[in-house]
Amino acid sequence: MYFRPIRLFKLLIIIICIIFSLYEIYHFVFYSIKKPLIKTEKTISTTLTTLNNDFEEITENLEPFSIRLPNFSDEEAKSWFYNSTYYKINSKKCPDNSCEKNGVLFNDTKEHLAVKLAFVKNGLYLNDDCGYNYGDTPVRRTFKKDSDAAVIYDKAFIYTVPDGWSFQHFLDGIGPKLSHSSSYLNKYPDAKIIIIRGARFDRSVKEIWSMLG
Repeated sequence: MYFRPIRLFKLLIIIICIIFSLYEIYHFVFYSIKKPLIKTEKTISTTLTTLNNDFEEITENLEPFSIRLPNFSDEEAKSWFYNSTYYKINSKKCPDNSCEKNGVLFNDTKEHLAVKLAFVKNGLYLNDDCGYNYGDTPVRRTFKKDSDAAVIYDKAFIYTVPDGWSFQHFLDGIGPKLSHSSSYLNKYPDAKIIIIRGARFDRSVKEIWSMLG
């Protein structure tokens, strides 16, 4: 048996190359997974406020975000959208009139970026406004006796968005609230959902609620 140092040298070079390649692959995959998490931590700041044993509030402050325009099926649909009130109002928010390229910018601190989840024991709901118009007084209102409220639930989620029974306002009104409170829906599966009902109740909205359980 002959000792051949050249073969040993080649083998060492191959092993080193394999180790180096595996390290580069690991480095690329590891940091590509981590980057979105780092970005998310920078875009949301969360604070917890506890005033007393009956009230707790979680506040999240989001960074400004953009939503791209729809993919239009034809020129007629595109023309209709561009002449809609929604587009005329929101196109003013596009920097340098660039809605087509960058989407519509949402940066209103009160309406778009401030998210609040309120937890109230013995809370009293009296047909108050919702969303960013919902003030601290109605959120923190409590009842002292059964006669203060027509209906009493052990646990309830309030999603009282105007016309939330329609598909459009379910998406733009109730949808964001569901996304922020979805973990609590899973935590309290026996809680009642309170929404405003109107002249009709869209079948598509019923099906979405049904799929949510």
